[in-house]
Amino acid sequence: MFIQFFVSGATLPILSLYLKDHLGFTGAQVGLVMGLSAVGSIISPVLMTFIAGRIISSERLLGLLHLSGGLCMVVFSMQTEFYSVLFLYIVYNLITVPCHSLITAITFHHMPSEGSKFGNIRVWGTIGWISVAWIFSFIVVQSDTSVHNISQLPLLLVISAAASFIMSVYSLTIPASLTHELKNQKRAFFPVDSFKIMLNPQVLTLSLIVTAVNFVDRFYSVGTAPYLKQIGFSEESIMPAMSLGQIPEIFAMGILAYVLKRWGMKKVLIAGMCLEMFRFGACALGQNSLLVFSSLSMHGLAYTFIFITALISLDSFCNKNERTGVHQLFSVLNGGVGGFLGSFTAGKVADYFSDSAGTVYYDAYWMVPFLLSGFILGLLVIFIEDVKKPVPMGEENAEIIMQNAEIKEVT
Repeated sequence: MFIQFFVSGATLPILSLYLKDHLGFTGAQVGLVMGLSAVGSIISPVLMTFIAGRIISSERLLGLLHLSGGLCMVVFSMQTEFYSVLFLYIVYNLITVPCHSLITAITFHHMPSEGSKFGNIRVWGTIGWISVAWIFSFIVVQSDTSVHNISQLPLLLVISAAASFIMSVYSLTIPASLTHELKNQKRAFFPVDSFKIMLNPQVLTLSLIVTAVNFVDRFYSVGTAPYLKQIGFSEESIMPAMSLGQIPEIFAMGILAYVLKRWGMKKVLIAGMCLEMFRFGACALGQNSLLVFSSLSMHGLAYTFIFITALISLDSFCNKNERTGVHQLFSVLNGGVGGFLGSFTAGKVADYFSDSAGTVYYDAYWMVPFLLSGFILGLLVIFIEDVKKPVPMGEENAEIIMQNAEIKEVT
């Protein structure tokens, strides 16, 4: 988890700033690069449902993907033209997008039957995300404090590639979940059981709601780094400032199991959506430092209460054979469809609220995700049902849930 999110943390927070200021792309071009890259979240996870656990173990596949992704990122860091950047970033995402759902499935497979331990493991991803932000800031400040350091941004891409190489080696040390018994077990190549789980009304509704949240969340991914630079943050301080959102996330991961047990899934999701609205609303109100830092600090809390809760709830419906397939299909909706539409829309909205000099009117920009978040909150309250049994659960309870779900569908 630490290395996986170290890799992501070295690229995602600054990618829009890198494309906009270092390479000089327009808002629409930035949105297109970040949006079309989500095609990988649609195509790759589908392919992985056929491969992982059927042809090669999830652990070994993770290593191969990180090795290929690291090589691709090295080449990507050398590109300056729009179409070459667009093509290589699409390829990079085709390779690496499945890694997040793969590592989630691997974690659930290897940890004790109590899924409540997931938050304690996932928190190391948050620590990895924070670490790369502060390491990079330290390197930049030490290297040159007298000039703008926008030229240092490609260094982050190289750091991300190096971490991918480390991850590819480390993946070889993880015991393979594709055992000899599973290899000899007759299983359909097409993951029918994974699709059945995803079509369960509770799972499908939750997946669609979270996809809508991810659509809105891309306004944060696309807009935050350029927004902070426009209101006066230096380049070397942007990543540490954005990492403030991950510090409360560590606390949220620690209490998530307790909160889920006391509140239930629905109330935790509602709390997450309220935090989502707060952070967009705070940014929309202007450049007040207190509001900006409050908004940044809410990111990790909202992420944990929405996305991690959804992952844990989703896994409670899985059996051990189809776990990887279900998480990959969830990634298709969440990161693929939601990511593509959200990134592209956010880029177009940024251009729409820009003047001829390239200044973005961020008070109007942030109001768009604020209003959309309010609409999604209403959908969540109306359509999401609480999981009646404790969340999360082990393999045995997951199988019981599946049986109960089938009974409910029949009745």
